[in-house]
Amino acid sequence: MTAIREGLTVDVHDPATDPEPAGWDALRARAGLRANWAWPVMRAGVRSGGDPMLLAVLSDVEGPVGLVAASVVPLRRRVSGHGFPRLGYLHVQAPQSSAVPGFWFAPSTVDARVPLVRAFRRAARRTLGPGVRGVLWRQLGEDDDAWLPRPRYTRHTEPLAVLDAPESVDAWLAGLGQKRRASVRRTQRLVARDPDLRVCTGRVGEVVAPAELAHLARLNFAKHAAGAVELRSGPRSEVWQEAVAGRDDVCVVAYRDTTGRLLGAATILDDPAWPVWLSWGALPVEDGGRRHLYFDLFRRLVERVVDRGARGMILGKGMSELKSDLGAHLVTQHAAVTA
Repeated sequence: MTAIREGLTVDVHDPATDPEPAGWDALRARAGLRANWAWPVMRAGVRSGGDPMLLAVLSDVEGPVGLVAASVVPLRRRVSGHGFPRLGYLHVQAPQSSAVPGFWFAPSTVDARVPLVRAFRRAARRTLGPGVRGVLWRQLGEDDDAWLPRPRYTRHTEPLAVLDAPESVDAWLAGLGQKRRASVRRTQRLVARDPDLRVCTGRVGEVVAPAELAHLARLNFAKHAAGAVELRSGPRSEVWQEAVAGRDDVCVVAYRDTTGRLLGAATILDDPAWPVWLSWGALPVEDGGRRHLYFDLFRRLVERVVDRGARGMILGKGMSELKSDLGAHLVTQHAAVTA
């Protein structure tokens, strides 16, 4: 536990235009933040996204003790323009991900977190002006209510699927229902025997081009847009995909046919303990895609967790019943609106 000392300061940054803060990579490593928080990657996401981002780094006399990333959402959509809107609200969310929070605090106690949140809100008001009112906090756990400002309005959101690392792939299979276990094994045989299918794992830009991933992201976004939550996390543009190209901490599992056409791809934000399954996109079956790739991918994700000795994998939101059927457990999540 870290205690908050005297001399709390808040540095506010605009990742779209400001240079990378000194010590950012060290802070990102300390906070356990993955590749989507790397400064060039955040910059690409903000510049190609719809809303500007405010990033606040909170420090005491001994160094950083917290950070908050928040999109600054205008009340009316702007056709053009740069900088922060004059009227709107703050949407606290992780860059390009709805699976993890958009904040990190070193202290765990309520008494220590409350002044950090208060300092963030005051700094945001000074930077944005009185016309940007209210904060929408997402990816909140059950214990986060205590440090949120009052008054607030809270509602439950879609749960987060998390896969705890099994002892082995066989142990994972043994824990599935009989029908699901038989289905996964059948899928594995289908993929292995498909002469027109190639599976490659590697970095963006090596096994798959940024433009290809952006195309699948748009297809997936369009597929789920009608009823999906937290749509501001996508789609991920070609500019963003180019920013993660070549990174060792971003992995792609790509499926192609023998002509080279990309049939499906998953992006993983690597982490020694808890990698994040960031995205999955695939061609529709009617356009030449395969029905069973999702289930083959899931098995490969389990293999990856086991082989790399991770504690598990954060599987994200959406398709929660299916992920639960495949061995994940669901973590209750909620969102809150505060002053």
